Amino acid sequence: MAAIFGFTGPTDEKCLHGMGHSLLHRGNGALQSITDRNISIGFSSGGYRQKRGYLSGIIKREDMVLAIAGFACDTDKCIITLSDLLTEIRNRGTGVFSRLNGDYVCAYHDGVTTSLVRDMAGIRSIYYGQYNNRLVFSVEPKGLLAFPGFPRRLRPASLAQYLSFSFVAGSWTMFRDIQVLPPGHILTCREGMEPELRMFCDLYKSDFEHSDNIDTWSSRFVTHFQDAIQDRLPESGPVGIFLSGGIDSSIVTAEVSKLYSGPVKTWAVHFGPDFSHELDYASAVAKRCGTCHREVLIRPGDFLPKIRKMVWHLDEPIGDPITAPNFELARIASQEVDLIFNGEGGDPCFGGPKNIYMLLNHWYGGSPENQYFREKAYCLSFRRAYEDIELLLTPEFQRHILIDRDIHDVLTPYFTAATPKGFLDKLMTMNIRLKGASLILPKVERMLGAWGIDSLSPLFDWRIVQLSFAMPSRFKVKSGIEKYIFKHAYRDFLPLEVIVRPKSGMRVPVHFWFRGELKKYARKILNKKELKKNGIFNYEYVDQLLNYSKENGSGRHGLKLWMLITFEIWRRIFIEGESV
Repeated sequence: MAAIFGFTGPTDEKCLHGMGHSLLHRGNGALQSITDRNISIGFSSGGYRQKRGYLSGIIKREDMVLAIAGFACDTDKCIITLSDLLTEIRNRGTGVFSRLNGDYVCAYHDGVTTSLVRDMAGIRSIYYGQYNNRLVFSVEPKGLLAFPGFPRRLRPASLAQYLSFSFVAGSWTMFRDIQVLPPGHILTCREGMEPELRMFCDLYKSDFEHSDNIDTWSSRFVTHFQDAIQDRLPESGPVGIFLSGGIDSSIVTAEVSKLYSGPVKTWAVHFGPDFSHELDYASAVAKRCGTCHREVLIRPGDFLPKIRKMVWHLDEPIGDPITAPNFELARIASQEVDLIFNGEGGDPCFGGPKNIYMLLNHWYGGSPENQYFREKAYCLSFRRAYEDIELLLTPEFQRHILIDRDIHDVLTPYFTAATPKGFLDKLMTMNIRLKGASLILPKVERMLGAWGIDSLSPLFDWRIVQLSFAMPSRFKVKSGIEKYIFKHAYRDFLPLEVIVRPKSGMRVPVHFWFRGELKKYARKILNKKELKKNGIFNYEYVDQLLNYSKENGSGRHGLKLWMLITFEIWRRIFIEGESV
């Protein structure tokens, strides 16, 4: 959870200190800063237990300044220190970042230009904006907002995306003046010129030889997966795993418990006997792998007193209810570990079940004669509030939004791109670049980081991502079986019931909670006076959701209410400036 932050232009120690102070929750060490002519960069060390060969920290040499938050590893094993990296950048330019794997963001200044770098899969995030002829940047929007005078303005188009997907897709954020660097990109800024954005990696370029043999690909996957986990294992101390009982977290548990000699602790969450759960599957995996396992019951009363703090840590509103169990489970786990492995990445990188709906639509559904037919189907697959936007937003606020421009046109380039050719791989690209980088990875990093835990996502390792795209699609989704390669590779290492079961996902029972324990709180946040005052949401329709009326809309009242209260809490804290 280390932090980097800073700005170009004349130095200002007080301003840099203020940015660093807003990010104190991300580190456990003293703030370090370097200022040199037209650059100011700050760094706060995080809790990750470093290993030899991990690149992280801040350094200055001559007119060059470099800071890395997270960790990066040189695939050629030649760059061991930050000084080595500075030498390579001096000799070869920023193209050297294509050799770095890991979970990192970087800020670099060479005396003339300032560059921001985000790891190839987007496991870590870095935000930036231009203000008063400066480039201002930080690992969280909080850092930019701490810059004196930086504007706090809502971007209407981003709210439309949020209602459609439960997150803001692409390079923009919910703030009108803040963007997030896309995965695998470098932003270069030279004084007096517009910043330039370019990709430094290729999702689809790999050294894997073609093969039609499932055993060959299975062996390749296991080898690279073990490397991804080994790179993230500490040298000592306990490690944890959030074990849902699904195939993704189960294969992570199988490998971590096999590769690591230290204590391995696992946690599985449930919501009480009245709701479905996966405890039996998780327990079977824990027993098979020999982990110290614990089942955790989570109810609204556990996280409701901390919900404003939770939203504050999210930085941007994320409308997925799983944030609450992640947040509360991290609080509990933080008493025993400071590193948590997760199974995030299985669905976007290897063809999860939601792709099946899109594949069926592609084969048998809409017609190319209908403009945006694929984009509309993709939005509908999220089952959020895409169909309810006109009902949810006031006519006045809707004037700032064009659905085709603000939602559909964000998706179109992925469907029309010449590469990749296969439709499943096009979906995977979208899910990695949009859902992975804007929802899955920021969510898990922020919710665990709130309690001082570093989140580790080996299935988003760049070697794994490239292997997946090189692999034939039929080994990812086969005869309706998603993530087929996982189940083939680990059929002898996990309980049979975990291998053959269909994915069910963790269903957070917000539909029932908003009729019971969360009902009063929802009415307090979504009250008529406040909604009428801010002029964003149509109170009459919100009232129907609160009453679970089925007169209008597409159902899923509980999920929509969760999205609305998350956004409203966020808006009041980050736009209106309310205290946490």
